[in-house]
Amino acid sequence: MAYPQATDVHIRPATPEDADFILALVPQLLTFGPPSWRDVRQMTDTDTLVIARALRGMSEGASVLVAENSDRKLLGFIHLCDETDYYTRAACGHIADLVVAPEARGCGVGEALMAAGEDWSRARGFSLLTLNVFVENPHARALYERAGFRAETIRYVKNVRAT
Repeated sequence: MAYPQATDVHIRPATPEDADFILALVPQLLTFGPPSWRDVRQMTDTDTLVIARALRGMSEGASVLVAENSDRKLLGFIHLCDETDYYTRAACGHIADLVVAPEARGCGVGEALMAAGEDWSRARGFSLLTLNVFVENPHARALYERAGFRAETIRYVKNVRAT
C-alpha cells in the first residue's frame, strides 16, 4: 500500500487501542542488525516492557505519540521521556524509541515524529532533546542528522565475558 507524503501525517498521543500496533513494531528497532554480542530477544523484551509501561501511564515523564494518516491508518510511533543532562544536571527530553512501519518509510513519517518530539520537549520547557542510536544503524543516523541532531559522545562497550 502506498502512503501519502508527510503532508498527510498527523501526530497524536497514543491510546490503549494503539498498543497492539505499537508493540508489534518493537522488533523493527533491531532490524539493522545490533552488535553480535547483544541478545536480540533480551533487547526486544526490554523495549516491549518499557514501551508497554509508558503506554499504561506507569512511567513518570514518558509519552508515546503515534503518527497516522487522514484515514487513521497508523504509520509509526515515538516514545519520549525525560532524563537529566549529565553536564548541566538539568532535565531534558529524550527520544527513547522511534519506529516507522516498514510500508510507510520514505514518506516523511520519521521527520514528522521527530518534529513532534521537539514540540513535546519545548512544551515541557526543556532546552535539550537527546537520543541514542547504534553506530551500525545508518538509516536512523541519517534521519537524526537531517533533523539537526549531532553526535556529542560515542559510547564504547566491551563485552568482558567474551574476552
